[in-house]
Amino acid sequence: MTRSIFDAYLIVDWSANATPKQGADSIWYCLMQRRGRGLRRMRLCNPATRWRARVEIADILKDLAAEGQRVLAGFDFPNGYPAGFARAAGFSGPPWRAVWDGLAALIQDTADNANNRFEVAAGLNQRISGGPFPFWGCPSHRQSADLSARKTRAYGEMIPERRHCEAWLPRTQPCWKLYTTGSVGSQSLVGIPVLKALRDDPGLALKTLVWPFETGLAPPDPGQPWQVILAEVYPSILKIKPEQGMIKDAVQVETIARYLARRDGRGELAADLAGPAGLSRRERALIGNEEGWILGAGTFA
Repeated sequence: MTRSIFDAYLIVDWSANATPKQGADSIWYCLMQRRGRGLRRMRLCNPATRWRARVEIADILKDLAAEGQRVLAGFDFPNGYPAGFARAAGFSGPPWRAVWDGLAALIQDTADNANNRFEVAAGLNQRISGGPFPFWGCPSHRQSADLSARKTRAYGEMIPERRHCEAWLPRTQPCWKLYTTGSVGSQSLVGIPVLKALRDDPGLALKTLVWPFETGLAPPDPGQPWQVILAEVYPSILKIKPEQGMIKDAVQVETIARYLARRDGRGELAADLAGPAGLSRRERALIGNEEGWILGAGTFA
């Protein structure tokens, strides 16, 4: 009988709201846990702020780790940027970690969700291009010489528009788009500092790895002393149609958590964690060092 890699699955739908919010288009997370031969939904929660969500998620991960559980924690925003961003932004060190540390130092995000993501994006644009590129998208009153409401120019080799994983999922939006329907750029700017805080939390640091940056594009080594794996997910990778009256975000996090748990139970999740077989050695290195990967891109049926 195939043993699953994980015992619990925590899936988080993030938000960049500037004020506390619950309901549709806000933060939702679902925790599924193996109980005997089955799965049980332990939590389905809707914290009103990122601060509250971070505290709750950290506590959940610490409690599960203390119980000896192995946890997959998936967050629905890009946790890396296209190749070259770290260098262009002046962040030094291993590219993925340089971006995490750099954004955590720049982003200010208060307990009531007030944040400076548009100012940070404008500042990074100034560093990179001296104008409104590569980040774009904002309310009209937030526009400036360094941040435009619309895309202003084409991307190229120096700053690609998309990561390699997004070629497998054309419905995804580029991480540079910060505002309006489907955008994920703002979620990344305010979300990556939270991932860094979880990764570096004294109660989690010795037990946590980030996939694929610290595991390689592969399943985590069972010989390593890990209990928590932080990963990137994309709920729209599945066609999920909530029943009338149900909140889509809530349905998505539970559906993805159950789906990943079932794949893991059948021994299929290991292949998802390894990524598509056709990736070159160079692409795998780039993914593991800088860009990251969406769990299931190129491998889900």
